[in-house]
Amino acid sequence: MKHKNTNGFTLLEVMVALAVFALAASMLILSDGNSIRQTRYQQEKILATQIADHYLNTLHSEGRWSGRAARPQIESYAGYQWYVREVSAAAGSPDFRKVQVEVFLGASEPAKNAVPLARLTTWLRRPKR
Repeated sequence: MKHKNTNGFTLLEVMVALAVFALAASMLILSDGNSIRQTRYQQEKILATQIADHYLNTLHSEGRWSGRAARPQIESYAGYQWYVREVSAAAGSPDFRKVQVEVFLGASEPAKNAVPLARLTTWLRRPKR
């Protein structure tokens, strides 16, 4: 009796190949999800930095000399709500002040230990009277 030489894959080989493919596909999906989250975080960080930069440029251009406790602001920009906080400190000279702007995502006051998405610092000189 002659046996026909059949070419092809057994059911077990097909199942192993499908399992390997499913594992590889799920790893790609997880990797893609992490990439999307990281891209969104970087986009929010860039937008927050733009807001902080604009805030400091406005302080410089208007010659504002804000007090130690400037009121926080809620800004709308690029479809998001941003909480902008200014922190001022004396600089050893009555004519200079260190100003730090912190920007958080959201319209509500962040927790005390919350880390801002952007934090920029500048020095302001008291405007001449």
